[in-house]
Amino acid sequence: MKAAMSGQKISLIHRLSSSLNILRAYQTGTFGNAESEINFHKQLCEIIKTYVMVEVKEAKILDLGCGQTATQTVLFKADRADVIGIDMEVPTYKMNLKTFILVIRTNGVERAIKSLLRHLLFDKRFFSKLSLQYRKTLPFNQLDTRLMNATNLSFPDNYFDFVYSSWVFEHIDNVPAASKEVNRVLKPSGIAWIGVHLFPSLSGGHHLDWIWPYKYPSNKGPAWDHLLDNKYPVNTYLNRLCLDQYREIFHEYIDVFDEKFTYEGEKFLTPEIEKILQHKGYTREDLLIQTVIFLCRKKDKHIYERKR
Repeated sequence: MKAAMSGQKISLIHRLSSSLNILRAYQTGTFGNAESEINFHKQLCEIIKTYVMVEVKEAKILDLGCGQTATQTVLFKADRADVIGIDMEVPTYKMNLKTFILVIRTNGVERAIKSLLRHLLFDKRFFSKLSLQYRKTLPFNQLDTRLMNATNLSFPDNYFDFVYSSWVFEHIDNVPAASKEVNRVLKPSGIAWIGVHLFPSLSGGHHLDWIWPYKYPSNKGPAWDHLLDNKYPVNTYLNRLCLDQYREIFHEYIDVFDEKFTYEGEKFLTPEIEKILQHKGYTREDLLIQTVIFLCRKKDKHIYERKR
């Protein structure tokens, strides 16, 4: 699993443009939206109750790729769940000099500066709204968040009732290893919820000009630029896997019992673009499915060990 920064050469202009887009997204509430986070959290709680059949406060939960703000981790903790959040980036929901230095050492100077600015400009207001709207105190001092690689989890077998990962697997360089680890730590009665932002989709290149194409269509980079000339690259590692590749991997290492999709981009997919991208090997399904959620149960490890 790679850290967020890709290591590719990105021009200063593109870096500044990306930073301004992120700033704009926070200012408009597109990023750091308390209401959206709470609604999403309630959906996750319903999944736990429906499929794991335990109350959230009784569940042992892994937030795989919790992010710097660890928003879902803290909401689960507010519900009194036994939750652990892991990420390759240093959590910065609390920022002090020690944390700032750790971010520099772990994730680089650029990430540290962005994290500090986000914390100073937006985090306090966001967490205040989150606590007020959820009507619970956010117990940041009780959070268990760890720096950890998803391909090598330091947890025992059969440990978690619920493994949750939202828009993280597209950043993992060894998806088979991560999938195998999810299966290993999941209890036989547990559920994994894995949401993937698919690379071939219109917004799959993670360029912020195309993240919300219907609400804020880009007036700069062309649609599907990341599959065409990639004139507007982003400094984020993406494994570039398509839906069928995820399906093949997940069905080998974990028991997928349901898939849910969201779609985007049909009005932007001109016959010319579709023809070019079909020649590159992308199907219409690849281009129009934005996200897929895999609902999974534990697969007997001996099933895939016998395949080796």
